[in-house]
Amino acid sequence: MYIHNEISRKKMSIKERMLEEVSRSIEIAFELCRIFTLYDVDMEVHADINTNPQFKSNDALKEAMGYILGMGFAFRAKPEAFASSNCANKVVQ
Repeated sequence: MYIHNEISRKKMSIKERMLEEVSRSIEIAFELCRIFTLYDVDMEVHADINTNPQFKSNDALKEAMGYILGMGFAFRAKPEAFASSNCANKVVQ
C-alpha cells in the first residue's frame, strides 16, 4: 500500500483478492528481510482478513495463514493486524 498503489479492473472473488494482497505483502517482506535480520527484528505479515467467520474475507483465512507461515513469517489477521487495518482505512473511505 505504501510502496505501490495499483488499480485493477480484473474481477476477483474476495478470496482471490485477499490472497493476491497476501502475495504482494510477502514479496515486500522478502525485500525488507535483509535489513530486519541485520537488526534482529522478527518479521510479521499482516493480512486484511477478519478472524470472525461472519466476514467475507474469512474465506481466505486458512490459506493466507498457511502461505505466510510457510514462507517463514509471523501471521497476523484482524483484529491483531493493525498495519493492514490502518492501510485499509486509508484506501476505503
